[in-house]
Amino acid sequence: MENYINYYTEIEEHFQKRRGMPSLLSPLDWALIESFQEAGILLETVLRGIDLAFEKQQRQKSPFRKVNSLSYCTQAILTEHQRLQESSVGKSKLGDVPASADKTERDNLLKMILHARDLLGKAAVESRAASRVGLAGVFENAVGSLISIEEEFLYSPVTDFEDLEMRLNVLEERILSSLIGTMEEEELLGFRREVNSELKRHRRGLKAEQLAMLEKKLMNRKILEKFKVPRLSLFYLPLN
Repeated sequence: MENYINYYTEIEEHFQKRRGMPSLLSPLDWALIESFQEAGILLETVLRGIDLAFEKQQRQKSPFRKVNSLSYCTQAILTEHQRLQESSVGKSKLGDVPASADKTERDNLLKMILHARDLLGKAAVESRAASRVGLAGVFENAVGSLISIEEEFLYSPVTDFEDLEMRLNVLEERILSSLIGTMEEEELLGFRREVNSELKRHRRGLKAEQLAMLEKKLMNRKILEKFKVPRLSLFYLPLN
């Protein structure tokens, strides 16, 4: 679990350090980091790409222009990743997740899963009150799945974090699919316009598949936030 969280926090801290000022990352920045992780880009590669991007910015005619988004560094990160791949370096899979963790770490993770389960339980109650019986059933099934995970924690001496992350992702995707099915077309279109507006100034330097991935992640984030549904991921559990 520590590897998952460190990937995000170290990138955040390194970017803030290079900027020279503390600031909260935007939803787009978090989506970018998540995309780097899913693409198997090593943490060291991302940090090196950030350094290269800032070094390039400092050599330009306007060295005092502030870098306000991690998207400024994306092309440098992707170029560095490709360079390492071509030189047969950096091919190891991201996040060699430990098969076990000490008791404190397992207890903390269990508490976060319990909190996510409680939030989903509340969402189920609110959905039934709003006569969204089908959606309430989806939330209740997700609660049941989290209960199964909790029981495994209690009776298993080790935890496969990579497998746990996949299970959480499947649950989140199932919930998202159900949420989208309950939304009106105009509401979805409104979210899509918001996402396009947020990405508009960051499109330069990003490939089509990267933009598509970011659009999907930002849309999903907005939908989950609308329905007050917790994110189900080893990184996002502490933020719920």
